Amino acid sequence: MLRRLRIPVALTAGLLALACGGEPAGGTLAAPRSAPHPVTAAWLYGVSATSGTNAWAVGAFNHAGGYATLVEHWNGRAWKPMPTMTNIPQNGDSLTGIAATSATSAWAAGTLSSQYSFPLIYQLHDAKWGIDDTPTPGGSGGAAYLNGVAAASSTDAWAVGAYLPNMATLTMILRWNGKKWVQVPSPNPAGHSTQAVSVLQGVAVLSPTDAWAVGEANTGGRDAPWTTVIENWNGTSWTTVPSPDPSRASCVNDDLLSVAAAPAGTWAVGDYCGASLVLQLEDGQWQQVPSPTPRAGVSEQLASVSVTSAANAWAVGHIANRILILHWNGAKWVRMPAPDPVGATKAQLTGVSAVSSSIAWAVGEADYPHGVSKLLIERWDGTSWKLVPVPNPAP
Repeated sequence: MLRRLRIPVALTAGLLALACGGEPAGGTLAAPRSAPHPVTAAWLYGVSATSGTNAWAVGAFNHAGGYATLVEHWNGRAWKPMPTMTNIPQNGDSLTGIAATSATSAWAAGTLSSQYSFPLIYQLHDAKWGIDDTPTPGGSGGAAYLNGVAAASSTDAWAVGAYLPNMATLTMILRWNGKKWVQVPSPNPAGHSTQAVSVLQGVAVLSPTDAWAVGEANTGGRDAPWTTVIENWNGTSWTTVPSPDPSRASCVNDDLLSVAAAPAGTWAVGDYCGASLVLQLEDGQWQQVPSPTPRAGVSEQLASVSVTSAANAWAVGHIANRILILHWNGAKWVRMPAPDPVGATKAQLTGVSAVSSSIAWAVGEADYPHGVSKLLIERWDGTSWKLVPVPNPAP
C-alpha cells in the first residue's frame, strides 16, 4: 500500500500517471460512522499548532477497502478526531499537510485518489471543515496531488505538490487569494521530458511577497542524480534559487521534504544518501549546516522542520526504525532524547510544529506486529519530549 505521497516520488509518479483528470465538487464533509473498535492502521503526516490549547494533526486511516482522510484536534486537554472524512469506499484519500493561523482558520492539503487523482484541500470555516474547489492541472490525461500547505493569514495561503501532464512530472503551486484557489506558474528544474521529475514537497510563507517551496528533481537520464529544489516567491513570480547538493560516499541522492520560515530564520530539511540534510538561508544564500550523522550502515531522514526563534528550531524524522528529533539551540543542531512507543517494531515522525520554547508537537506513526499501525504524537513541554495518548479513529 502506498500511503505517503511525498517520499517515494518515483513510485508515486508511476501510479499517478495512470490516472485521468477531472475535478471533484466542493462541499461539506461527511462525519465518520461510529464503530466499537478502532481501525488497525492509521498514521499522521503533518501538524500545526497556534497555542497551547489549539493544534491540528492530519493523515489517514484504513477504511472501506482503502484509506480515508483524518484530522485530529488538540483542545488543551486531549486529541480528538474531527468529523472530516470523505467516506468513499475503495479510495486512497490522504492529507499530508496542515496550516493553521488561528483556532478558527486552517487549511489541510492532500490527495483525493481512486482511479483518478485530484488535489484535495479542506478549509476550516465557522468551526466546520469543508472541501474547497481546486484547479486540476494536467488535463484529461494527467493527475495531480498536494504534499504541503502554508498560510500567512486567512486570506493568503499556498499549497504545493506535482501534476503529470503527458507522463511528465511537474511542480504544482496553488494559491488561495481570499476567494478561491488558483494555480500559479512555477519552474521545473528537471525540464519537461516524459522521464523528468520535478516535485515540491513543502512550503512556507512569511508575507504576501516572501514564500519558499522545496522538493527534489531528476532529469530522468541514465544515472541522473536526485537533486534538491528550492523556489522563492517574490510577490510577482516563483523562481528557482541555487541550493546545495552534498554527496556522501560518491552518492548524490538528495531531497528536501520541509521548509520553515520565520523572521528569526529560514530552514529546510530532508536527506542525502541516507544522512540527514539541513539547510539554512543566510544573507540570501542557502547553505548546508552540520547535523548529527548516523553511524555506518544506518540511514536517517528528516521529514519536517519548525522554527520560533534564532535559538529554537526543531527537525524530526527517523533513524533506522526509530524516531529522530533534532534541536537547534542557536549554535548547533543536537539530537534530543525522546521515547519510542513500547512494543513498536518501527516508529517515525513526519511532522513538527513549535509555538514557543516550551510548546512543540511532533506526529507520525508506529508499526506493531500483525500489520498494525497506530497514531504517534509526542509533546515538548520545555524540558522533555513525552508520548501523548491518542487512539486510532473508528471507521
